[in-house]
Amino acid sequence: MDISLMQQMLAQGESETVEFKKSTGVMKEIVETVCAFANTRGGDLLIGVSDNGTVIGQQISDDTLKNIANEIKLNTDPKLYPTVRAVMFEERSCLFVSIEESPLKPHLAYGKPFVRVGATNQRVDRDMYAYMLEQRYNGYGFDHLPLPNADIDALDLDLLYRVIETANLARNANINAMLSPELILENLDLMKQGVLTKAALLLFGKHPQRYFSNHFEIKCGLFADDTRFDYMLNDKEFAANLLDNFLFAYNFVTDALHVKSELREAQRIDELEFPASVIREALVNMIVHRDYRVDIKSTVEIRPHQIAFYNPSHLFAPAITIEKLKQHHVSRTGNKLIAKIFYMLGYFENWGSGTLKICDETRNAGKPEPEFSFHDGIFTLTLFR
Repeated sequence: MDISLMQQMLAQGESETVEFKKSTGVMKEIVETVCAFANTRGGDLLIGVSDNGTVIGQQISDDTLKNIANEIKLNTDPKLYPTVRAVMFEERSCLFVSIEESPLKPHLAYGKPFVRVGATNQRVDRDMYAYMLEQRYNGYGFDHLPLPNADIDALDLDLLYRVIETANLARNANINAMLSPELILENLDLMKQGVLTKAALLLFGKHPQRYFSNHFEIKCGLFADDTRFDYMLNDKEFAANLLDNFLFAYNFVTDALHVKSELREAQRIDELEFPASVIREALVNMIVHRDYRVDIKSTVEIRPHQIAFYNPSHLFAPAITIEKLKQHHVSRTGNKLIAKIFYMLGYFENWGSGTLKICDETRNAGKPEPEFSFHDGIFTLTLFR
């Protein structure tokens, strides 16, 4: 190991990709750290270094390197094979353990999955572990999976070509609209080797309920009371494709908003109580981030003092937390194909900025800070009126 690199690691301290351990006496923590590195971005572990970066040294015998490698191999699943080397620094012996991000993640350490968050190892929750497994076995998420019992006649091809036209204008997508629908779908990764993906049916299906039960529906309700469900003024269930569902739900919600009118330079100006972009972002987030394996409808409840968006989803904890949703954060979704189409249409601007934009624009409209929560697999966004 290059001495200057070790000096740099010691000076910068522990991070997402660097960890210090005093000795091999904490072997369980060492194995968990290697597992977390492999499940995240890879990383380097220095043994014989205190938490503050002071080199204290580690006694190394002929079998030390072999024993560490074996402990890691025997207690991880799938098995991990890190690089383990002895290094000298300031006349003290240390151990250097390095592992790259693994294409076989998620790995388990002692039967439990871990990821690296900042300078800590965090155990992965059940939903995130299921998603990581799906990524491993399929290479992608739910929307990439094939749907062999559907053919191209199940798609609304007029809608497909309208989307291409809009994407070429909104994003300069440069998609040749003269191509056959099969080639366009292949270019968008919505068809693979002649087989449609689930994303194709969700986005463009004429009757997607034939394939997905109610996994994709959006239910909207307007209530006269803040808590009771029997004081309903209007309700709709939208069961078209995702693109139409978005527009139907958007119109339902915006039609229910209060409108403030004022004269400006002899012209009447109408303003919604929430910017239209806030409602758009909230609905796009529901569609892009929902867990389509769960047989639960996405729901919007409009009540006198609040509007709540309920969505079966992943929070991707611990990498993304409720607190991070109000900051700049990395965008993560299990539905990359669906997200790509909504992005191409101009329905959102920047990856990972949706919740931050909701907070900023709600605040600028003079409304209270929105609330995010996640319980029992349901992500909730609440806007206060």
